[in-house]
Amino acid sequence: MTQTQMPLLQDPKGQVYALPRLKLLPVREQPGYRVARDPDACNLPELLAVIIGGSNQIEHAERLISQFGTMQKIAQAHVSEIARVDGIGNQTALRIKAALALGRKLLQPEDDRPVIHSPSDAAQILMPLLAHREQEYLVVVALDTRNRVLDVVEVYHGSLNSSMVRVGELFKPALQRNAAGVVIAHNHPSTDPTPSPEDVSVTRAIVQAGKLLDISVLDHLVIGLSRWVSLKEKGMGFS
Repeated sequence: MTQTQMPLLQDPKGQVYALPRLKLLPVREQPGYRVARDPDACNLPELLAVIIGGSNQIEHAERLISQFGTMQKIAQAHVSEIARVDGIGNQTALRIKAALALGRKLLQPEDDRPVIHSPSDAAQILMPLLAHREQEYLVVVALDTRNRVLDVVEVYHGSLNSSMVRVGELFKPALQRNAAGVVIAHNHPSTDPTPSPEDVSVTRAIVQAGKLLDISVLDHLVIGLSRWVSLKEKGMGFS
């Protein structure tokens, strides 16, 4: 039902307003009832509506999804970005971010998270992700203080060079996840992982930015079809 199709009410001051959609639904069709009965059967707007709460929860949930497009983009957004959506606000944005964080922890129990002790540990995670890509992709592996993987986030794809790579965007996933360190990686579609001068230049800029942000850049891997190169091991861009 669209806003114009909703029943209109008039308050004592004569102002006309639309009745919240929640009020028009039978109890059994309301998000809270459906989540209580079977949360796995609920769609994304229903789940978000319950987290948001309030009489306009359905409208606010749909507006949030419409503005960001996908749940992944909502998860990647900063609290302040979510809070700016009409009807959300800071406290609701915090609840949404907390719920998403809980979901990630459930899917990836702390003890089962991969730990990166060496370049080969990182390559084991990244080779299946990047080796067969036909375009160049750059990813950030966010790590906690014990070098456990918090997330692997794709940041860029296409032809990568130092003029294209915005260092602030590259560190955004790490800052959002309170990461203590990162491993950077990108692939060479040519299948040859030999670092180019541009790779070294980008690495140097990333390492310097990490120092300013107090986020350790542990390595930058270049992934080929069946081989990989650690720029840290080669002393390229880290000196």
